[in-house]
Amino acid sequence: MNFLNKTALLMPTVFLLSACYGKTDQTLSPPENARRVTIAVRVPEGITLLPLQMLYRSERCKTKSYNSSNEAYEIRGYNGFMQAFPPQENSDIRQQRIAIDGGGPCQWQLNSIKVSFKFSNDNPLVQGKKIITTNYIFDFDDYGFSDGYATGEAQISSGNLELKTDFFPMVIINQMFNQISIEMFGGDTNYDRWSRRYKLQDTQKIAIEPILHSQKEVLLQGDEERGVGMMITYPNGSIEHVRKIKPDYEKLLSMK
Repeated sequence: MNFLNKTALLMPTVFLLSACYGKTDQTLSPPENARRVTIAVRVPEGITLLPLQMLYRSERCKTKSYNSSNEAYEIRGYNGFMQAFPPQENSDIRQQRIAIDGGGPCQWQLNSIKVSFKFSNDNPLVQGKKIITTNYIFDFDDYGFSDGYATGEAQISSGNLELKTDFFPMVIINQMFNQISIEMFGGDTNYDRWSRRYKLQDTQKIAIEPILHSQKEVLLQGDEERGVGMMITYPNGSIEHVRKIKPDYEKLLSMK
């Protein structure tokens, strides 16, 4: 019985995300003694947890890539899946347990996982706004997912992870495109201390607890008064005229 069949009862929603080229066998069949990792997320009210994204790589089953001269060269095979977190009765914690050693004919190995969540569509905060997703990426090998998920550079971590992050609703008014967006702001991920990407070693459990301060909204908009930079309005009504494009996270933490 392959890995997907074994987990069907606990994790019924399984979709193929991406495939290797050619006829690569994508079967996952972890051995009985396979290393595994548990991902547990506490989901606050008004937040939707999106399906877990997993990327496996194979040294045995190669695929092709091309350089700028259109010359082909071999790279490790790719095998990606999305898998929904199963609900747990009377609990706001959602949990998955997946194999690091994927097995199968290609001997798949877990490369990266991505945990994503966002404001729920029925949350009153999002009416008339574009919702931007918040992401965490965990690498078990070299980078698998791109850097385009606003998670920052990877921090090296050993052992189990317990991540508690204070998030604030951040509303961004874009006058140029006549658009208003909203996201959960948990610090500028360009700084390592607030990065949400990790390079893991010997990790068996990842626990994520987003702490949402839903009544502490911060507003960003172009500074029309000065004609340059941003005007940031904090939950206490104070206003900053700045050149940066992110709020002062330490200031927000002092208002929670």
